[in-house]
Amino acid sequence: YTLRVLGVRLGAGVSAAAFAILAVVLAAADLVAWREAVAAGLAALTAFLPSAWLAPAGFRRRTAELALLPPAFALTLLADPTQRALALPPLLLLAALAALLAARSRVAVARQPLLLASFALSLVAATSLSLTGFPTWRTVLAALLPPLLSWVVTARLGFEAALVVTLLTAPLPWVRWPLATALALLLATAAAATPRRRPATCNPRPEWLPKVAWSWLGGALALALLAAVLAPYGLLPPYLAFPNAAWFVVPLVATTLLLAPHLPPAAAGAAWLAVALALGPPQPPPAERPTLSLTAASPTAQLPPGSDQPYILDLTLANAATLPAGSVVGTLVIADRSLPLHVGAELAEWAILRPTSHPAHGLPDHPVFRPRNVGAAAFWSVANRLLLDVPPGVVPTLTRTPFIPDSVILLATQAGPARPTPPRDWSLPGWLLATALTVATLQLTARTFTTPFATLPWALLTAGTLAARLPVEPLRLLAERHAPDLALAAFLLAWFSLARRYLTTHPFLTATTLLLPLALATPHLTPPMYGDEPFHLLMMESLTKHHSVDLERHFGLTYELARLSSPGLAALLLPGFLVAGRFGALALLALAGAGLVGVLARRASQLGLGDRRLPLLLGGVLLTYPLGTFCTQIWVEVPGALAAATGLIMAAASPPHRWWAAALAAAATGVKTRLALVCFPPALAAWWPGRRRAWLSAALALGAAAVLGTAVGSVFQGHPFGPYRRLHHLVPAGWRQVLVVLGGLTADPAGGMLFAAPLALLGLAGLPALWRRGSLGERGLLVGGVVTVLSLLHSLEWYGGGSPPFRYLVPFLPLLALAWVPLLQRPRRLWRLAWTLVPPTLVLTWALIARPPLSVNPGMGAWWLSSALARRLQADTWTFFPSFLRLTSAAWAVPLAVAVLACLVIGLVRWRPRGARFVASGAVAIWLVAAAALVVAVRLRSDRVVEGEAPQVIRRGGSPEPKEGTFSMFTYRNGWRLADGQGMTVPLKLGGGDEVFLTGWLEGPAREGSMLRLHWADGPPTEVRLVGNELAGLPLVRAPAAGRTRLYLDLAAPAGGFLVVDRLEVRR
Repeated sequence: YTLRVLGVRLGAGVSAAAFAILAVVLAAADLVAWREAVAAGLAALTAFLPSAWLAPAGFRRRTAELALLPPAFALTLLADPTQRALALPPLLLLAALAALLAARSRVAVARQPLLLASFALSLVAATSLSLTGFPTWRTVLAALLPPLLSWVVTARLGFEAALVVTLLTAPLPWVRWPLATALALLLATAAAATPRRRPATCNPRPEWLPKVAWSWLGGALALALLAAVLAPYGLLPPYLAFPNAAWFVVPLVATTLLLAPHLPPAAAGAAWLAVALALGPPQPPPAERPTLSLTAASPTAQLPPGSDQPYILDLTLANAATLPAGSVVGTLVIADRSLPLHVGAELAEWAILRPTSHPAHGLPDHPVFRPRNVGAAAFWSVANRLLLDVPPGVVPTLTRTPFIPDSVILLATQAGPARPTPPRDWSLPGWLLATALTVATLQLTARTFTTPFATLPWALLTAGTLAARLPVEPLRLLAERHAPDLALAAFLLAWFSLARRYLTTHPFLTATTLLLPLALATPHLTPPMYGDEPFHLLMMESLTKHHSVDLERHFGLTYELARLSSPGLAALLLPGFLVAGRFGALALLALAGAGLVGVLARRASQLGLGDRRLPLLLGGVLLTYPLGTFCTQIWVEVPGALAAATGLIMAAASPPHRWWAAALAAAATGVKTRLALVCFPPALAAWWPGRRRAWLSAALALGAAAVLGTAVGSVFQGHPFGPYRRLHHLVPAGWRQVLVVLGGLTADPAGGMLFAAPLALLGLAGLPALWRRGSLGERGLLVGGVVTVLSLLHSLEWYGGGSPPFRYLVPFLPLLALAWVPLLQRPRRLWRLAWTLVPPTLVLTWALIARPPLSVNPGMGAWWLSSALARRLQADTWTFFPSFLRLTSAAWAVPLAVAVLACLVIGLVRWRPRGARFVASGAVAIWLVAAAALVVAVRLRSDRVVEGEAPQVIRRGGSPEPKEGTFSMFTYRNGWRLADGQGMTVPLKLGGGDEVFLTGWLEGPAREGSMLRLHWADGPPTEVRLVGNELAGLPLVRAPAAGRTRLYLDLAAPAGGFLVVDRLEVRR
């Protein structure tokens, strides 16, 4: 028993250990600083190892380990060191809080002081960059105070009070206040050593204390998140952090402290949000432009043109300590207006808040702060923010005056119209306000506002509100970029409380509360994207304005594009479009998705799935791809899936609803002809005759339905298959195409199931049991799915074109979901293995919901995550991800490795049934270790071929070839088009003596003679003359030494000439 418990405890800690391993690997690869990696690893270990020992098992523990994924993503994918240093501490704090709350109910009261002390120590580790550079004795005192204080408060006042005290004290940079730290440490030590002398009948903890602590938790957590962000650089004084705070902020804080304990937790959280709103207006969204430097050699610069948005200009000076305050250092000209720039008013010396020196000038009028260095060497640089009114199209000019020393540099750290991060049209305050209204609505309607944790979503919103008002960059930029993530996290925290109560009893309403807000938020995340959505929106607009379906006449589309699809879906969504445009159409799609969940819940219950495991099925459908994505984009797939699920219910009814099933199949076929393969099998099951005479009735009814459905396509598209396809096209060109389609639908990252929906792929294992236990409807739907796959074997567009992954299989979502019913009815050890697939599934689903453009398949063999890793690691990652559009060895190696690994795991579980628990407990650890192994493999691999369009290549101008949006880009020669003066920087890992060759082609006058200038990093420049059309294996340069380096290429070509870089080849 002891060894078994020890194994469980050790297994519960492997996720934190895996996170530490990932941090060490990133530091060894020179991707993060060692001190940053050590701080992150220690924070994870101190947060999760004690709780793993005290409360190692349970669903809450496994769920808490998922909180390690956001800091792992930030550590791996955030390249900017300042943004990463700002993002990691609050994410680590939230992960530690998740571990603490998950273990709380399973830990005895006597051991809770240890739990809170480890939580405090984790916060110290997360903000430990603030300790660097200080004397050892100050560092030790600052590290000891928070855990000791948490221990004492927990022992004396209880868990709730200690949690609030820990959040308010542990993230603070105590190392900067050594006397206060020593005094507090002495008092905490004395309190710990003093025995409590109370009568046995006296309650040592007031009954009102937990309620007060819970009511203050929202404000304490928001302040802790803010303090964790700023602690490594030293905290800003409140008058500088919130210069525009309302005069009544202090009385409002006092009132909230007094009234919050008398309010429900959700109302208390909303009160803290109101306090944050009173701290002044939010800072405008950043312009996200590179810094401009004006020197004596280049004293003039043209700024980006204005627009209808406020114009931001952040100005600062370097080397200007000797200039007297009030000196004019430059002029800003906007059309016919001229604005002189004075030191100490419109700008100031950038290092004005350096603690080791006196400021050269006073603060400017509207200071904006940027952190520099960490720990003892930290200081704040200062710029002045000008909010200007620049008319659209007008180009402001910034000029440095010549009457100042040549060493003085005028810097425009930010210039341009304030705008949300493209392609969004809401900035951070808009997302926070909309989420606050949604959270309040959910908590009021579900009556979850009285639960203690109802304040957590409000805490996240309060923290975001504080970040929006801080004049600190790049914190404001970071918050702006991740505004949808913050809003989604707060929304899901509120929704989980609702789903826990009502998912089993009211699946339709519960699904509506999730899908409807997501659908209404999507138009603010992105405009209509490439694919069918613009077509359906044009069709609805044509029906609304012109009462016609002739898109060729009203919108100038070509004959083929005007007949891309039937107007069936547009007609279904037209009521919503008439009320609210695209928002209304997406709202109807969300209601259709919620209806699908309700129908699936009913059918799963009919198949014998109990109420205890039904939430697992419905939660998996709601929280994983593809339902959320296809309810927030306009495609026919969700209506088709709803029609299929409804057909299953009709076929299983007693007696079957035959005529309704036939009518539903006809309507679905009219919307999209291929939906006949989804809806006619259940209709056939409903009409399946029990007597010989009924065969004729079934044939007539279903035949009439098929004729009516296909007639819609014939009338509006010219043919039931549309303008591009005929029946003879369905024959595959050869066995190679068959293997490509099957492999792509299964394992292609951008178009298949393995990466986008691994749980759905795993659920296919339940199809044989569903065939045996299900009705004729399920069997017919499975046959329809097989026929659909067979009909795709010929197609180059098997991946669905510019669409989310495996679009053509999404209408069979009812089949994929119901296949899990027999799996969930088996012993736990079999389906518990599915937990290992939950981390990547949730991460990918989150990404596609918060950033819809990532769901679009570019059609060139790339995938958004592999491209992000390539940019971050500055190395080729396409080699490690299978693509069935751009075939490489990974196309067969990765699926084979996954299959072998799955067989080994299943064999292990059958041999040792207890191994399923161990594998499931290490789900997060498995993926973190896999990420570390991928980083090692990518960084150690020597380059052989680098494509011109590869994401790790840094371009200086140019455009992709072929241009973006080209249909089936993988069928063309891909590359990057360069004109005169443009170039690229290619990261390479080479061996000694390797030679680089160029493959590409020249266009226009460049064929007559061009020059390619190239040089290695810190190497002498060389030139290669380019002549002719094709450049096949043109030798460029030999590597000077083995190792990782960069090759710089710049083109000098006649006007109108181009070089298209197909790829660079490295030969030994």
